[in-house]
Amino acid sequence: MNKALIISGGGSKGAFAVGVIKDLVTTYQLNFDTVVGTSTGSLIAPLAAMQQLNTLEHLYTSFTTDDLIEKYNIGARLNQSSLFTANGLGARVKEIYTDDFYASLINAGKKIYLTSTCLQSQELVVFTTDPNPAAGGYYTVQKIQNADHFRRAIMASASQPVFMPPVQVNKNITGSANPDYQFVDGGVREYAGMGIALDAGATELFTILLSAKNSVPDNVQYTNLFSILLQTVDIFITDVSTNDLYGPKQFISFINYINEARQSMKSAGVPEQAIKNYFSNQNPAYKNLLDRSSIKWHIIQPDHPLGGGPGGLEFDPAEMKNMLATGAITAAAYVASLKPGDVDWA
Repeated sequence: MNKALIISGGGSKGAFAVGVIKDLVTTYQLNFDTVVGTSTGSLIAPLAAMQQLNTLEHLYTSFTTDDLIEKYNIGARLNQSSLFTANGLGARVKEIYTDDFYASLINAGKKIYLTSTCLQSQELVVFTTDPNPAAGGYYTVQKIQNADHFRRAIMASASQPVFMPPVQVNKNITGSANPDYQFVDGGVREYAGMGIALDAGATELFTILLSAKNSVPDNVQYTNLFSILLQTVDIFITDVSTNDLYGPKQFISFINYINEARQSMKSAGVPEQAIKNYFSNQNPAYKNLLDRSSIKWHIIQPDHPLGGGPGGLEFDPAEMKNMLATGAITAAAYVASLKPGDVDWA
């Protein structure tokens, strides 16, 4: 059973994901073979994979907006690459994701996938520690070469375009064809990487979405460019999250239907060879689908908006502690709703 953890984007709302992960790991002893992170999910993914929960909680409950992001007057940044800078966040990434941490991650064999969007090619580019990644059908895969490359990929995935500066992830990589290409938040192309986890061979997916199941209209008038831009980002995130779920849902439904059909035929007394012949196909693309095991898919998501401002660009430790607590409660409630066999706890 290949368990995958997928963490969506959402800025400071990532504190909710930290609460979920803490509950799944400490209460239920879940261990993940593959971890896919987008935006704030990329900051969380490596620590979650290594189960460094105290560091993860500290990161998402101890820093304010001013500690992580430097804000400027919008008029002073019109000729710059971003409205804000993120030197504070960059410093935190360097402090946490040291060369030693990276070496430990590689030695542990953890398969981390960090999503980003290339501004020049407009592609979804996935940076990974997986030594043998599957070729992406709708995204490009780049293997992470060293600790600096790893840190740059994290920063790129977390850099919301316009608000935070693009990152030249491959700048110092020998032999890179395009060292000057700029990368930003993977959420521009994919809010949560379920398809990436499926391509990696995951058979059980734990997906943490930071957008709310239920929302209510804001009784607010948006009267300036900045507030309209922020609200537009929130609308965009909600739209992308809805679209991202559709494809994987159809894929998983198809795989599970095939396996259920096989089991029904077997229960009805159809010989094993006849079942194999019935589902045989010379097309390799179909064969890969027909030979897959059933897939379990879990979605853990807040019922109501978490706060943190549009795009999760407001970092308030007290508010984020509440988000973390909400994540733990939501995870416990989700597990309590499961039937025997819904999760492979091994």
